[in-house]
Amino acid sequence: MTSSAIYQDEIQVILDDPMPSGSTSFHELMIAAALGGQAGTRDPVDLALLSAAAHMEDLRHYQQLEYAPPDPEFARSISRVCHLDSGREMMIARGDLDSILYLCRAGEAGRYRADLQADLEDVHGYRAVGVAKGITLDDGSEEWQYLGFIPVKAIRRRTSRREEPAAYRYVPVWDWQLRMLHWTAFLCILVLSLSGWLIGSGHIAYAGPASDSFYIGWLRLVHFIFGWVLLATALLRIAGLFIASTKYQRWQALFPITVTDLRNLFKVMKNYLLCIFEHGPHYIGHNPLQQVAYTGIYLVGCVALLTGFSLYGMYAPEHRLFGHILWLNHLIGSQYVRLIHLYTMWTFLAFIPIHVYLAIRADTVEREGAISSIFSGGRWCRKGTRFEDG
Repeated sequence: MTSSAIYQDEIQVILDDPMPSGSTSFHELMIAAALGGQAGTRDPVDLALLSAAAHMEDLRHYQQLEYAPPDPEFARSISRVCHLDSGREMMIARGDLDSILYLCRAGEAGRYRADLQADLEDVHGYRAVGVAKGITLDDGSEEWQYLGFIPVKAIRRRTSRREEPAAYRYVPVWDWQLRMLHWTAFLCILVLSLSGWLIGSGHIAYAGPASDSFYIGWLRLVHFIFGWVLLATALLRIAGLFIASTKYQRWQALFPITVTDLRNLFKVMKNYLLCIFEHGPHYIGHNPLQQVAYTGIYLVGCVALLTGFSLYGMYAPEHRLFGHILWLNHLIGSQYVRLIHLYTMWTFLAFIPIHVYLAIRADTVEREGAISSIFSGGRWCRKGTRFEDG
C-alpha cells in the first residue's frame, strides 16, 4: 500500500504504509483499522481509513454491533463487529499504540519493535494508530492479538485566495517610496560588491588594452558613484523612519521593543531553525527575527559607508568635508579600514540568500503575499488571524 491522502473540509489526512505485526497481512490490518471507528462517523481520520480499506474489500459485509468510545485513561476505542456472510463476530481495539500494546500484553521484544517503528514514523510527523483484534473466551475473559499500527498524519489545509476570497483582507504595508529605495539599494550593493571586488583583487588591472591606462580609474569612478547613490538611499530611508505613511515602515518596526516581541523572537527563531510550520506568531510587517536581521544589515551598511568614505577622503584630505572623516584612518590605520570595508561586502553577499530564504519561507508558510508585497506594496491577510502588529 502506498501513502494516500483525503481532504475533509480543511483537514488533510495522510496515511503511510501500514506496519503489521507478525503474520498479520496489510489487508487484515487495514480492514480492522477501518472497522474500529464508530459507524456513521465524520471524523477525517476515520474517513481516511474507511476510504483506504474500501479499495481492498467491500465493507458492507460487516455490521457494527457495539462501540465504546475512547476514554481519557486508556485512549483507545473498542468496537464489536459481525461479518454478515459468516456470522463471525470479533472485537477491534484502536487507539494509542502504548495502550493497544498494554491491552494485548505484548512481550518486551514485540513492544520494542513496535516502538522503534513508531519512532521512525514520528520523525516524519506521523502518529501511530495501534490496532488489535480480540475474541471472548468461554469463561467470559477476553483474548487480544496485536495486529500492528497505521501511521497517520492530519494537517490543516490552507485555502487559497481564489478558493475563499472573502476570507482575506488587503493591507497596505510598503509605500512606493520604500519599494523604490529597496530595489535601488539592492542594485547599489550588487554594483558596489562587483566593482569593489575587481578593484581589490587586481585581476582586472591588466585586462584592458595597453593604451587604456585609466581602466581602474573608470572602475573606481563607478564604485564611487554608486556609493553616493547608496548614501542617498540611506538618508531617505532614515527620513522614512519618522514620516512613512504606514507604521510598518517606521522606527518602531525595526526593533523588538516590547516584552511580547522579545518572547516571540525566540519562538520565531525556533520555528525557522527547526522548520516548525505551525503555531508561530503572525506579523503583518516584519516579525521580530526579521527586525533584528534587517536592523543589523542597516548597521552593516552604515559601517560600509563610513569606511568607504574614509578611504575616499584620503584622496582629498584638505577637503572641508572629507577632512573630518579621516580620523578613522588615523585611529586604526587605512589597511584595517580597507579590511573592515571588505568584510562588510561579504556580509552583504552572505545576507542576500538569508534574506531571500526568510521572505520565501514566510510566504510559503503563511501564504499572505510577503514576496509579492515588495512589488505591490500590500499583503493579503487571512481574516480571523491574530496579528501581533495588526
